[in-house]
Amino acid sequence: MTSQPVFPYTPRLRIAEIRLHKLAAPFSEPFGWSLNWATQRNHTVVEVITDGGLTGWGDGGSYDELRRHPELVLGRSPFEMEAIFEELRTPPYLQSRSGPQWSGGLDVALWDIAGQALGVPVSQLLGRRYRDRVEPYCTALYRKNWPNLEEGLAEEARNWKALGFRTLKMKVGFGPDTDVSIVAAVRAAIGDMGLAVDANCAYDAGTALALGRRLEAFNLRWWEEPLLADDLVGYARLKSQLAIPLAGGETLPLDQLITNYIQPRLVDILQPEIEYVGLTGGRRLSHLCWLNHLRLIPHNWGTAIRTAAILHWMSTVPPVSEAIAAPPPLFELDCTENPIRNAIVRHPFLVDPTDGCIPVPTGPGLGIEVIPEAVREFSVETITLR
Repeated sequence: MTSQPVFPYTPRLRIAEIRLHKLAAPFSEPFGWSLNWATQRNHTVVEVITDGGLTGWGDGGSYDELRRHPELVLGRSPFEMEAIFEELRTPPYLQSRSGPQWSGGLDVALWDIAGQALGVPVSQLLGRRYRDRVEPYCTALYRKNWPNLEEGLAEEARNWKALGFRTLKMKVGFGPDTDVSIVAAVRAAIGDMGLAVDANCAYDAGTALALGRRLEAFNLRWWEEPLLADDLVGYARLKSQLAIPLAGGETLPLDQLITNYIQPRLVDILQPEIEYVGLTGGRRLSHLCWLNHLRLIPHNWGTAIRTAAILHWMSTVPPVSEAIAAPPPLFELDCTENPIRNAIVRHPFLVDPTDGCIPVPTGPGLGIEVIPEAVREFSVETITLR
Protein backbone atom coordinates (compact mmCIF):
# COMPACT_ATOMS: atom_id res chain seq x y z
CA MET A 1 0.00 0.00 0.00
CA THR A 2 1.30 3.47 -0.88
CA SER A 3 2.34 5.50 2.14
CA GLN A 4 0.25 8.41 3.35
CA PRO A 5 1.52 11.91 2.41
CA VAL A 6 3.55 13.51 5.20
CA PHE A 7 2.16 16.83 6.41
CA PRO A 8 4.05 19.04 8.89
CA TYR A 9 0.93 19.64 10.95
CA THR A 10 -2.40 17.84 10.90
CA PRO A 11 -5.36 19.64 12.50
CA ARG A 12 -7.73 17.46 14.50
CA LEU A 13 -10.57 17.37 12.01
CA ARG A 14 -13.10 14.61 11.46
CA ILE A 15 -15.47 14.00 8.55
CA ALA A 16 -18.91 14.64 10.01
CA GLU A 17 -21.20 14.64 6.98
CA ILE A 18 -21.19 13.91 3.25
CA ARG A 19 -23.73 15.34 0.84
CA LEU A 20 -24.09 13.93 -2.64
CA HIS A 21 -25.77 16.43 -4.95
CA LYS A 22 -27.14 15.02 -8.20
CA LEU A 23 -27.44 17.93 -10.65
CA ALA A 24 -29.12 18.15 -14.05
CA ALA A 25 -29.82 20.81 -16.67
CA PRO A 26 -31.23 20.53 -20.23
CA PHE A 27 -29.46 21.75 -23.38
CA SER A 28 -30.92 24.31 -25.75
CA GLU A 29 -30.22 21.84 -28.58
CA PRO A 30 -28.97 18.24 -28.59
CA PHE A 31 -25.49 17.29 -29.73
CA GLY A 32 -24.03 13.92 -30.60
CA TRP A 33 -20.93 11.79 -30.80
CA SER A 34 -20.32 8.31 -32.20
CA LEU A 35 -22.23 6.52 -29.43
CA ASN A 36 -25.14 8.75 -28.49
CA TRP A 37 -26.99 12.05 -28.58
CA ALA A 38 -27.15 14.18 -25.42
CA THR A 39 -30.09 16.36 -24.40
CA GLN A 40 -29.02 17.36 -20.87
CA ARG A 41 -25.98 17.53 -18.62
CA ASN A 42 -25.74 15.51 -15.40
CA HIS A 43 -23.20 15.89 -12.59
CA THR A 44 -22.73 14.56 -9.09
CA VAL A 45 -21.10 17.09 -6.77
CA VAL A 46 -19.63 15.78 -3.52
CA GLU A 47 -19.71 18.03 -0.44
CA VAL A 48 -17.73 16.89 2.61
CA ILE A 49 -18.32 18.71 5.91
CA THR A 50 -15.97 18.43 8.89
CA ASP A 51 -16.64 18.83 12.58
CA GLY A 52 -14.38 21.90 12.52
CA GLY A 53 -16.56 23.76 10.04
CA LEU A 54 -14.44 23.31 6.93
CA THR A 55 -16.17 22.07 3.78
CA GLY A 56 -14.49 20.40 0.83
CA TRP A 57 -15.90 19.98 -2.67
CA GLY A 58 -15.37 17.39 -5.38
CA ASP A 59 -17.07 16.47 -8.62
CA GLY A 60 -17.84 13.16 -10.20
CA GLY A 61 -19.44 9.79 -10.36
CA SER A 62 -22.11 7.65 -8.81
CA TYR A 63 -22.57 7.00 -5.10
CA ASP A 64 -23.89 3.48 -4.60
CA GLU A 65 -20.74 2.18 -2.91
CA LEU A 66 -20.53 5.17 -0.59
CA ARG A 67 -24.14 4.73 0.48
CA ARG A 68 -23.46 1.09 1.30
CA HIS A 69 -20.27 1.78 3.24
CA PRO A 70 -20.42 5.27 4.80
CA GLU A 71 -18.55 3.97 7.85
CA LEU A 72 -15.40 3.80 5.76
CA VAL A 73 -15.27 7.60 5.58
CA LEU A 74 -17.41 9.15 8.31
CA GLY A 75 -15.55 9.96 11.51
CA ARG A 76 -12.12 9.81 9.91
CA SER A 77 -9.58 12.56 9.35
CA PRO A 78 -9.66 14.14 5.88
CA PHE A 79 -5.86 13.86 5.98
CA GLU A 80 -6.28 10.09 5.59
CA MET A 81 -7.20 10.61 1.94
CA GLU A 82 -4.58 8.16 0.68
CA ALA A 83 -5.63 5.40 3.07
CA ILE A 84 -9.31 5.96 2.23
CA PHE A 85 -8.51 5.86 -1.49
CA GLU A 86 -6.76 2.51 -1.07
CA GLU A 87 -9.42 0.97 1.17
CA LEU A 88 -12.12 1.82 -1.35
CA ARG A 89 -10.22 -0.32 -3.87
CA THR A 90 -9.83 -3.31 -1.54
CA PRO A 91 -12.27 -6.10 -0.59
CA PRO A 92 -14.66 -6.41 1.20
CA TYR A 93 -15.72 -2.96 -0.03
CA LEU A 94 -15.07 -4.03 -3.59
CA GLN A 95 -14.57 -7.39 -5.23
CA SER A 96 -11.80 -5.97 -7.44
CA ARG A 97 -9.22 -3.19 -7.31
CA SER A 98 -10.82 -1.24 -10.13
CA GLY A 99 -12.29 1.31 -7.72
CA PRO A 100 -15.73 2.90 -7.48
CA GLN A 101 -16.38 5.71 -9.90
CA TRP A 102 -17.41 8.17 -7.20
CA SER A 103 -14.18 7.89 -5.24
CA GLY A 104 -12.44 10.53 -7.36
CA GLY A 105 -14.88 13.25 -6.34
CA LEU A 106 -14.62 12.30 -2.69
CA ASP A 107 -10.83 12.21 -2.91
CA VAL A 108 -10.71 15.73 -4.38
CA ALA A 109 -12.96 17.01 -1.57
CA LEU A 110 -10.58 15.61 1.05
CA TRP A 111 -7.57 17.28 -0.57
CA ASP A 112 -9.59 20.51 -0.68
CA ILE A 113 -10.18 20.29 3.08
CA ALA A 114 -6.53 19.48 3.76
CA GLY A 115 -5.37 22.54 1.86
CA GLN A 116 -7.88 24.78 3.61
CA ALA A 117 -6.89 23.44 7.03
CA LEU A 118 -3.20 24.12 6.38
CA GLY A 119 -3.81 27.41 4.58
CA VAL A 120 -2.08 26.32 1.36
CA PRO A 121 -3.22 25.49 -2.19
CA VAL A 122 -3.71 21.83 -3.05
CA SER A 123 -0.84 22.02 -5.54
CA GLN A 124 1.56 22.67 -2.67
CA LEU A 125 0.41 19.45 -1.00
CA LEU A 126 0.73 17.40 -4.20
CA GLY A 127 4.41 18.18 -4.74
CA ARG A 128 6.63 20.63 -6.58
CA ARG A 129 4.73 23.25 -8.54
CA TYR A 130 6.42 23.48 -11.94
CA ARG A 131 4.14 26.11 -13.43
CA ASP A 132 1.58 28.75 -12.44
CA ARG A 133 -0.41 28.62 -15.66
CA VAL A 134 -1.66 25.60 -17.60
CA GLU A 135 -2.86 25.46 -21.19
CA PRO A 136 -6.27 23.88 -21.86
CA TYR A 137 -7.36 22.48 -25.16
CA CYS A 138 -10.93 23.13 -26.26
CA THR A 139 -13.29 20.17 -26.56
CA ALA A 140 -16.22 21.11 -28.79
CA LEU A 141 -17.20 20.43 -32.41
CA TYR A 142 -19.78 17.73 -31.72
CA ARG A 143 -22.33 16.59 -34.25
CA LYS A 144 -25.46 18.77 -34.44
CA ASN A 145 -28.56 18.86 -36.60
CA TRP A 146 -27.12 21.40 -39.02
CA PRO A 147 -28.16 21.48 -42.70
CA ASN A 148 -24.46 21.33 -43.62
CA LEU A 149 -22.30 19.64 -40.97
CA GLU A 150 -18.97 20.64 -42.54
CA GLU A 151 -19.90 24.33 -42.71
CA GLY A 152 -21.31 24.33 -39.18
CA LEU A 153 -18.20 22.72 -37.68
CA ALA A 154 -15.87 25.00 -39.62
CA GLU A 155 -17.65 28.12 -38.36
CA GLU A 156 -17.66 26.84 -34.78
CA ALA A 157 -13.95 26.03 -35.00
CA ARG A 158 -13.12 29.57 -36.15
CA ASN A 159 -15.05 30.97 -33.19
CA TRP A 160 -13.10 28.87 -30.65
CA LYS A 161 -9.81 29.87 -32.25
CA ALA A 162 -10.78 33.54 -31.90
CA LEU A 163 -11.22 33.07 -28.14
CA GLY A 164 -7.55 32.23 -27.68
CA PHE A 165 -7.39 28.44 -27.67
CA ARG A 166 -4.29 26.90 -29.28
CA THR A 167 -5.67 23.36 -29.73
CA LEU A 168 -9.16 22.08 -30.60
CA LYS A 169 -10.58 18.59 -30.32
CA MET A 170 -13.46 17.45 -32.52
CA LYS A 171 -15.62 14.37 -32.63
CA VAL A 172 -15.29 11.70 -35.30
CA GLY A 173 -16.60 8.15 -35.46
CA PHE A 174 -19.45 8.76 -37.92
CA GLY A 175 -18.04 6.57 -40.69
CA PRO A 176 -14.69 6.94 -42.47
CA ASP A 177 -15.87 9.12 -45.36
CA THR A 178 -17.81 11.48 -43.09
CA ASP A 179 -14.87 11.69 -40.69
CA VAL A 180 -12.42 12.63 -43.43
CA SER A 181 -14.83 15.22 -44.81
CA ILE A 182 -15.45 17.01 -41.51
CA VAL A 183 -11.80 16.92 -40.42
CA ALA A 184 -10.79 18.41 -43.76
CA ALA A 185 -13.35 21.21 -43.32
CA VAL A 186 -12.17 22.07 -39.81
CA ARG A 187 -8.49 21.92 -40.77
CA ALA A 188 -9.12 24.31 -43.66
CA ALA A 189 -10.97 26.68 -41.31
CA ILE A 190 -8.31 26.89 -38.58
CA GLY A 191 -5.08 26.70 -40.55
CA ASP A 192 -2.13 25.23 -38.67
CA MET A 193 -3.77 25.47 -35.24
CA GLY A 194 -3.53 22.30 -33.14
CA LEU A 195 -6.28 19.78 -33.93
CA ALA A 196 -7.10 16.43 -32.32
CA VAL A 197 -9.92 13.96 -33.00
CA ASP A 198 -11.94 11.69 -30.72
CA ALA A 199 -13.81 8.63 -32.03
CA ASN A 200 -15.23 7.47 -28.66
CA CYS A 201 -14.36 3.82 -29.38
CA ALA A 202 -16.29 3.78 -32.67
CA TYR A 203 -14.15 1.45 -34.76
CA ASP A 204 -12.57 -1.97 -34.99
CA ALA A 205 -8.82 -2.16 -35.57
CA GLY A 206 -8.99 -2.81 -39.30
CA THR A 207 -11.33 0.09 -40.01
CA ALA A 208 -9.36 2.39 -37.70
CA LEU A 209 -6.10 1.53 -39.42
CA ALA A 210 -7.47 2.34 -42.87
CA LEU A 211 -9.09 5.55 -41.62
CA GLY A 212 -5.98 6.55 -39.68
CA ARG A 213 -3.90 6.44 -42.84
CA ARG A 214 -6.33 8.88 -44.45
CA LEU A 215 -6.29 11.15 -41.39
CA GLU A 216 -2.49 11.35 -41.34
CA ALA A 217 -2.70 14.06 -44.00
CA PHE A 218 -4.26 16.51 -41.52
CA ASN A 219 -1.35 16.79 -39.06
CA LEU A 220 -3.38 15.78 -36.00
CA ARG A 221 -2.06 16.21 -32.46
CA TRP A 222 -3.63 12.88 -31.47
CA TRP A 223 -6.39 10.39 -32.18
CA GLU A 224 -8.39 9.65 -29.06
CA GLU A 225 -10.11 6.31 -28.42
CA PRO A 226 -10.30 4.93 -31.95
CA LEU A 227 -11.04 1.50 -30.41
CA LEU A 228 -12.73 0.04 -27.35
CA ALA A 229 -10.58 0.57 -24.27
CA ASP A 230 -9.96 -3.16 -23.78
CA ASP A 231 -8.83 -3.86 -27.36
CA LEU A 232 -5.19 -3.98 -26.31
CA VAL A 233 -4.06 -5.97 -29.35
CA GLY A 234 -5.82 -3.51 -31.64
CA TYR A 235 -4.17 -0.50 -30.01
CA ALA A 236 -0.75 -2.13 -30.31
CA ARG A 237 -1.43 -2.70 -34.00
CA LEU A 238 -2.43 0.92 -34.61
CA LYS A 239 0.48 2.31 -32.62
CA SER A 240 2.97 0.32 -34.66
CA GLN A 241 1.54 1.32 -38.03
CA LEU A 242 0.18 4.88 -37.76
CA ALA A 243 2.02 8.20 -37.56
CA ILE A 244 -0.78 9.82 -35.53
CA PRO A 245 -0.17 9.72 -31.75
CA LEU A 246 -2.78 7.61 -29.97
CA ALA A 247 -4.54 8.72 -26.78
CA GLY A 248 -6.92 7.06 -24.34
CA GLY A 249 -7.73 5.98 -20.82
CA GLU A 250 -10.64 8.20 -19.76
CA THR A 251 -12.92 5.28 -18.84
CA LEU A 252 -10.35 3.25 -16.91
CA PRO A 253 -9.56 3.07 -13.18
CA LEU A 254 -6.05 3.48 -11.83
CA ASP A 255 -4.86 -0.12 -11.88
CA GLN A 256 -5.96 -0.75 -15.46
CA LEU A 257 -4.30 2.46 -16.62
CA ILE A 258 -1.02 1.30 -15.11
CA THR A 259 -1.16 -2.35 -16.17
CA ASN A 260 -2.77 -2.07 -19.61
CA TYR A 261 -1.66 1.35 -20.85
CA ILE A 262 1.44 2.69 -19.07
CA GLN A 263 3.57 -0.41 -18.60
CA PRO A 264 3.28 -1.61 -22.24
CA ARG A 265 3.20 1.99 -23.53
CA LEU A 266 0.03 1.15 -25.39
CA VAL A 267 -0.72 4.79 -26.18
CA ASP A 268 1.38 7.92 -26.65
CA ILE A 269 -0.85 10.09 -24.46
CA LEU A 270 -2.59 9.00 -21.27
CA GLN A 271 -5.95 10.67 -20.57
CA PRO A 272 -7.06 9.70 -17.06
CA GLU A 273 -10.35 11.00 -15.72
CA ILE A 274 -10.07 12.50 -12.24
CA GLU A 275 -13.57 11.17 -11.57
CA TYR A 276 -11.98 7.71 -11.50
CA VAL A 277 -8.47 8.33 -10.14
CA GLY A 278 -8.88 11.39 -7.93
CA LEU A 279 -5.91 13.55 -7.01
CA THR A 280 -4.39 10.67 -5.07
CA GLY A 281 -4.28 8.44 -8.13
CA GLY A 282 -3.44 11.37 -10.39
CA ARG A 283 -0.36 12.11 -8.28
CA ARG A 284 0.87 8.57 -8.89
CA LEU A 285 0.12 8.70 -12.61
CA SER A 286 2.15 11.90 -12.96
CA HIS A 287 5.32 10.13 -11.89
CA LEU A 288 4.59 6.90 -13.76
CA CYS A 289 3.97 8.76 -17.03
CA TRP A 290 7.19 10.72 -16.57
CA LEU A 291 9.17 7.55 -15.87
CA ASN A 292 7.66 5.84 -18.93
CA HIS A 293 8.00 8.84 -21.27
CA LEU A 294 4.25 9.25 -21.83
CA ARG A 295 2.41 12.54 -22.08
CA LEU A 296 -0.31 13.06 -19.48
CA ILE A 297 -3.32 15.06 -20.70
CA PRO A 298 -6.28 14.58 -18.33
CA HIS A 299 -9.82 14.11 -19.55
CA ASN A 300 -12.32 16.60 -18.12
CA TRP A 301 -16.09 16.26 -18.47
CA GLY A 302 -17.04 18.01 -15.26
CA THR A 303 -17.82 21.29 -13.56
CA ALA A 304 -15.46 24.11 -12.62
CA ILE A 305 -14.77 22.18 -9.40
CA ARG A 306 -13.13 19.43 -11.43
CA THR A 307 -11.28 21.96 -13.56
CA ALA A 308 -9.82 23.52 -10.41
CA ALA A 309 -8.58 20.13 -9.22
CA ILE A 310 -7.01 19.41 -12.61
CA LEU A 311 -5.25 22.78 -12.67
CA HIS A 312 -3.62 22.03 -9.31
CA TRP A 313 -2.68 18.53 -10.49
CA MET A 314 -1.24 19.68 -13.81
CA SER A 315 0.81 22.41 -12.17
CA THR A 316 2.80 19.64 -10.44
CA VAL A 317 3.28 17.28 -13.41
CA PRO A 318 6.99 17.05 -14.31
CA PRO A 319 7.98 18.31 -17.77
CA VAL A 320 7.94 15.54 -20.36
CA SER A 321 11.57 16.45 -21.11
CA GLU A 322 14.06 19.26 -20.56
CA ALA A 323 14.12 20.15 -24.25
CA ILE A 324 13.13 23.69 -25.18
CA ALA A 325 10.81 22.28 -27.84
CA ALA A 326 9.11 19.85 -25.44
CA PRO A 327 5.30 20.04 -25.74
CA PRO A 328 3.66 22.01 -22.91
CA PRO A 329 1.32 20.30 -20.45
CA LEU A 330 -2.28 20.31 -21.59
CA PHE A 331 -5.64 19.41 -20.11
CA GLU A 332 -9.13 19.17 -21.52
CA LEU A 333 -11.55 22.05 -21.12
CA ASP A 334 -15.05 20.96 -22.08
CA CYS A 335 -16.58 23.86 -24.01
CA THR A 336 -19.90 22.28 -24.95
CA GLU A 337 -23.13 23.76 -23.64
CA ASN A 338 -23.37 23.24 -19.88
CA PRO A 339 -25.61 25.48 -17.73
CA ILE A 340 -24.13 23.97 -14.54
CA ARG A 341 -20.38 24.07 -15.17
CA ASN A 342 -19.57 27.67 -14.28
CA ALA A 343 -22.78 28.67 -12.51
CA ILE A 344 -21.89 26.86 -9.27
CA VAL A 345 -18.63 28.77 -8.62
CA ARG A 346 -18.07 32.44 -7.86
CA HIS A 347 -15.27 33.06 -10.38
CA PRO A 348 -15.31 30.74 -13.43
CA PHE A 349 -12.11 29.89 -15.25
CA LEU A 350 -11.38 31.87 -18.42
CA VAL A 351 -8.67 31.36 -21.02
CA ASP A 352 -6.20 34.22 -21.34
CA PRO A 353 -6.07 34.94 -25.10
CA THR A 354 -2.51 36.27 -24.83
CA ASP A 355 -1.03 32.84 -24.10
CA GLY A 356 -3.99 30.42 -24.23
CA CYS A 357 -3.54 29.48 -20.56
CA ILE A 358 -5.52 29.51 -17.31
CA PRO A 359 -3.87 30.57 -14.02
CA VAL A 360 -3.65 27.92 -11.30
CA PRO A 361 -5.69 29.00 -8.23
CA THR A 362 -3.56 30.29 -5.36
CA GLY A 363 -6.04 30.26 -2.47
CA PRO A 364 -6.20 27.56 0.22
CA GLY A 365 -7.49 24.16 -0.89
CA LEU A 366 -8.85 24.18 -4.42
CA GLY A 367 -8.86 27.97 -4.23
CA ILE A 368 -12.41 28.35 -5.53
CA GLU A 369 -15.66 29.51 -3.98
CA VAL A 370 -18.55 27.14 -4.60
CA ILE A 371 -22.02 28.72 -4.43
CA PRO A 372 -24.24 26.35 -2.37
CA GLU A 373 -27.40 28.11 -3.53
CA ALA A 374 -26.51 27.43 -7.15
CA VAL A 375 -25.79 23.78 -6.36
CA ARG A 376 -29.26 23.49 -4.81
CA GLU A 377 -30.82 25.25 -7.80
CA PHE A 378 -29.63 22.52 -10.18
CA SER A 379 -30.11 19.65 -7.73
CA VAL A 380 -32.64 16.94 -8.55
CA GLU A 381 -31.61 14.82 -5.56
CA THR A 382 -29.38 15.25 -2.51
CA ILE A 383 -28.33 12.31 -0.34
CA THR A 384 -26.93 13.09 3.10
CA LEU A 385 -24.72 10.66 5.00
CA ARG A 386 -23.90 11.38 8.62
